[in-house]
Order: sequence, then C-alpha cells, then structure tokens
Amino acid sequence: MDYVINVPKFRIGSRRVDFFPIWIGLLVLGLAIGGVGAYQVLRYGLSVTGLSNQVPWGLWIVIDLSSIALGGGAFAMGLVVFLFKIKRFENIGKLGVLIGFLGYSTAGLTIFFDLGQPFRIWHPLVFWQVHSLLWEITMCVVFYLIVLVLELYPTIVAYPLFDRFPILSQIVHVIHRFSPYLAVAGLSLSLLHQASLGATYGVLSGRGLWFNPSAPVMFVLSAVGGGLALLFVLSVLVFRVMRPGVVEDSALVGLAHMAGAVLLLYGYLRCWDWAVTYYYSFDIQVATQVELLNKVAPYSISFWLGQILFGAVIPGFVLITYRERGNLRLRIVVGLLAALGVVLTRWDYNFAGVIASITYDPFTPTVKLNSYIPTWQEFAIATGLISFWLLGFSLAARFLPFSDRHAGKED
Repeated sequence: MDYVINVPKFRIGSRRVDFFPIWIGLLVLGLAIGGVGAYQVLRYGLSVTGLSNQVPWGLWIVIDLSSIALGGGAFAMGLVVFLFKIKRFENIGKLGVLIGFLGYSTAGLTIFFDLGQPFRIWHPLVFWQVHSLLWEITMCVVFYLIVLVLELYPTIVAYPLFDRFPILSQIVHVIHRFSPYLAVAGLSLSLLHQASLGATYGVLSGRGLWFNPSAPVMFVLSAVGGGLALLFVLSVLVFRVMRPGVVEDSALVGLAHMAGAVLLLYGYLRCWDWAVTYYYSFDIQVATQVELLNKVAPYSISFWLGQILFGAVIPGFVLITYRERGNLRLRIVVGLLAALGVVLTRWDYNFAGVIASITYDPFTPTVKLNSYIPTWQEFAIATGLISFWLLGFSLAARFLPFSDRHAGKED
C-alpha cells in the first residue's frame, strides 16, 4: 500500500523552499547545546545549577512534569480506540502514542540529569521502596514506557523500509491481538502515576498553596485536557496538511470536542479548588504565601489568566464548539494555549511551595521566601531536551505513514 506525504513548503520570493532540512539542523544545534550543558552537569554535579536544599526542584522538573502531562493524549485515545472501539480515531491514536512515547522518554532523560547521582537511575528497579510515592511513580513510568514502545512498534514497522523483513509484520499481528490489554495496562499505569505526581506535593514538608488532596485529580484532568488539545493541534498538521484523507474531518472534530469538554471540567473544578483552598478555609500561612509570591512574580495573574482563563475556559469553549469547516486556525491557537496552560500549572505547583515555603514547625509555622535562578547549564540542557522531543516528532511526522499498511493481512 503506497502512501503520499505532502511536505509543507514556505514561499521565499518566487520560490517554494522545503524548510525541513533547516529545521532539523536547528534541532541538531539544540541537541549540541544540550550536550555542552550535560557535560558540565555530569562532570561537576548539581553544583553548577541553581538548585539548593531549599529549592531542590527547578526548571528540569517542570519539563519532566509537563512532558508527561502533555503525553496524556496517549492513554486517553487508547481508551477511546481499544475499549470504546471507536475506530475512526485509530490513526489519531497512533499519533497519540508517538507523543506519549516522546513525552515519557523526554521525562526519563530529564530525571537522569536532575538526579544527584545520575548513573544510579536504575536503583528504583532493584531497591524497592514500596512506601514511597516517587518509587511508585518510577515503576509506573517504566512499565508504561514499555507499553508505549509496544504500541508504537506497528507504526514504525509500517515504514516501507521494513517490508523486506516479514517477521516484523508477524510481530505486528501479535501486538494487534493484545492491543486491548495494552490499552487497559496503559490506562491503569497512566492514571496511577499522573495522580501520584499530584499527590507527591501533598506530602512535601513545604505544603504550599495547592498542596492539598485535590492535587491528584487536578493533575489527571489537566493532563487529559492539555494532552488531547496538543494532540488535536498536531493531528491537524499530520492528517490535514501532510496526509489529507487519512483521517476524516469528523474525527478531528470529535477530538476537539473531547479536549474541550475535559478542559471545561478541569477549569470548573480548578475554580472550586481555589475557593476551598483560599476562600472558604482561609489560612494565614497560605495568604502569606500568596502575598510573597506576588512580590517576586505575577503569581495570581498567572493563575487566573494563564491557568483558568486562557489555559482552560477559553480553549475549552472554543474547542467544544468546533464544527466541520469552522475556523481551524483559531482552534489551533487555543489548543496551543491549553498546552501552555498545562506547563504553567506544573510550574506553579512546583514553585508555589518551594519559593514561598512554610517551615516544618507544628507549633509556630512561618513562611520564608527562597530564591532560585536557573543557570546557563540548566537552560542548555532544557534546550537539548526540547530539541530531542521536537526532533523525534519532526522525523516521525515526515516519514511515518500513521496508517496500518498491514491491515487485512492477518489470518
């Protein structure tokens, strides 16, 4: 089965130029910059970063949390395709698996550099700490990454180069038989570690503004809503621009509706979360935290505008009202805003309790203001990590068919 991939070109004067080689060159440069930062961190340790005992999690952990959250479309589409059996989303689900794999592999690389002893990253697999949330998250992420590799395998093998190896196609048929079980495993593992990431902030000594029992729910909903919104944006690029006809427009509309519904639900619950945390149960320490945070950064503005209005409510409303032949460019913009809202949510969750932290004194707790400025090594590695994600997606979007070329060949 042949397939055609339309390569977007940009007009420069009277010429139409393929920007792809230049784009790949820029991403390789970003990887090289990340390599310089990686060398510094591996040689000198975390002393070259702006991290400290007061602020142990910084820029890298936000990238880690965000890349995992934005991969939330993978397990959501697995639920839709394999459990609800809505087959028109099947090819979109394959793209979702790719985004999930890139997100979780990026998170793994991030943690590698964020550890004080990076070459001991394998220790949780051997030395079990069954009462630790971080251990449970680690095990879930490792097993879910294995699930993503198995789910991504048929998409990679669909590339014509692998047609000369029939055994690879036979493995695809085996994976197809177990696809529903992989979907259930992926859904279970994802819900466990997405919720546990939010619960982690509830057991930290800082106990910041949003460190409460609702955090697991907020993390899951924001991951599903933001992940589906990003998946919608990238699906438009892959299936409307580069592979028109592979996915029906009704599937893209349905995807937009799902993302919009979850984002609106998340925005609604987030507002109640604010009311319960700050309004109905007023706490002097929490009020002091907000006051200090607003002195060093526009924290309250970032919450109401970044997380609620432009990160959830507006994107949710615009996406859920999308119809075929509607304003697609507007939906792309709000989809990106929703994805940025997820990143901002992780940023605020992380720094709200470590920048303005409550001292761990049960009798006279006080709030102290800490400082954190990422060093160039942190920014360099962050550049490399983002370039890695973009490079993986760019190559896949250019060369992979994202359609089952082996369909109909099963016995």
